[in-house]
Amino acid sequence: MNFIKSVLVIAVILFAGVQSSYAQRILLGPRLAGNYNIYNQKNLTASYNGIGISAGGQLDALFNKSIGILVNISAFDMRNFSNTTTTAQGNASQTTENSITLSYCTIDPMFQANFSGFYMAAGPSIGFKLNGSGEQTVTQTGGQPQVAPLQLTFKSAIFGISTGLGYNIKLSPDMALGTDFFVNIPLSDTFDSPGTSNSVMTLKIGAALKFKL
Repeated sequence: MNFIKSVLVIAVILFAGVQSSYAQRILLGPRLAGNYNIYNQKNLTASYNGIGISAGGQLDALFNKSIGILVNISAFDMRNFSNTTTTAQGNASQTTENSITLSYCTIDPMFQANFSGFYMAAGPSIGFKLNGSGEQTVTQTGGQPQVAPLQLTFKSAIFGISTGLGYNIKLSPDMALGTDFFVNIPLSDTFDSPGTSNSVMTLKIGAALKFKL
């Protein structure tokens, strides 16, 4: 909850800064997105990926016809991923599934270039861990699944770059539906594992219902 409060405070400061800068247009509203998460680790041969959701809000402000800022704030940003492998053991087989559950509170303040509703944006991204856990499930042929926790140490904060594009569909003079696609490129590790670089890249397809202020 302290992380969420911190992000909300940052959002208020950004909003106040935008207002004091005499923005020509300010849109604000809730945003939902679907996440596709790809885990990368040095010398890792298996493929780890997964899906999740992001829920939060978006601040969309223009200082003139084409230049402004775009801030995505996610009070809940799920970046789960998993991997399943099956190995033969004589006439039997063993299936092993490693699954990681991750969620963050994230804020992505970006500069945007706007062209009559179509926009491109890029900027830094910071996420504060809300939850992180992992488990391994091993199933022998004809046997019951054996579940054990994975011993992992998660970073409390992650950093990256968020970049993407979108389009604002005008619904009324004071309301728009923003559709977007963003990529969160990691710059820091997800796990505290000295000597082993690791990270999660996230692709996001989202929509925001934005109201003119």
